[in-house]
Amino acid sequence: MHIKKTVRKLLFNISSGIMDILYRRPYSDPEAKERLRSENKLLHLDLVITECCSLKCRNCSNLMQYYSSPCNLTSEDVINDIGTLLECISIGELKIIGGEPFVNQGVLTDVLQYLSENYTQKVDTINIITNGTIIPNEDCISTLAGIPRVIVTFSNYGNLSSHQEEFIKLCKQKGIRYSIIDDSFYWLDFGRPDKYDEPQEFVYRQYNNCYNRKNCNALYRGCLYVCPRQAHGIHLGMLPDINDEYVDLHASSYGNTDELRHSVIELVRRKTPISSCSYCIIGKYVHIPRAVQQRRSDPF
Repeated sequence: MHIKKTVRKLLFNISSGIMDILYRRPYSDPEAKERLRSENKLLHLDLVITECCSLKCRNCSNLMQYYSSPCNLTSEDVINDIGTLLECISIGELKIIGGEPFVNQGVLTDVLQYLSENYTQKVDTINIITNGTIIPNEDCISTLAGIPRVIVTFSNYGNLSSHQEEFIKLCKQKGIRYSIIDDSFYWLDFGRPDKYDEPQEFVYRQYNNCYNRKNCNALYRGCLYVCPRQAHGIHLGMLPDINDEYVDLHASSYGNTDELRHSVIELVRRKTPISSCSYCIIGKYVHIPRAVQQRRSDPF
């Protein structure tokens, strides 16, 4: 037992050291030029279909642990939102997330079928991010297998991903593309959604280097946000709700799709931090164990 703990600690330190070097340097954005050049395409988008999760990670960066009554979004609402967005802009990688998206697999199936039938040319890849705790039903599996652009990505939380191996076997049997995140032994701590008294220089540097704001713009409940943390923080009433820091896709002020597309591109290219950045400390690069579960007796 002592040897196992020692080896695990050594691996943690090696992994932490390597990733620390990568995260502390200025974020190398290989898509920066394409992002600045493209007027008609989002390179990445997170589509939230549920607030429910099969795990309760104490340090979830998207703030899922703070929902006391999480909800599944409806097929009608999600399809209306993604359809409105795709009428004005195409998407490179569409990541479907929760919570845990397979908690809401009826809606997941409906959304995948809708995209396959209506927007084949406007979405390059559909990436479903799962923690590997749920085996989808036959209808959902059949839909996944029938869309070549779909990839199932397993977050790979070790023993917590209790059905990951079984799900992977299904993917192999049905010809579903999949990937497994080669995760380190730790996460970076985003901190509680409290306002941190950090200097503006820190907030600006954190924003400029932030992986999430460049790769995880989030579509949630009719609005496009800089990142999922901002989206859920506003919905939970824990982060500032500032109108010009997100795009309401259904606002009456947009007279046509060109106006909406312009607002979307402006948000993606925004150079100044949003208010929610002052409630985040990812730029401090604090290492924490990954996927530690929140117990009922634990204070937030």
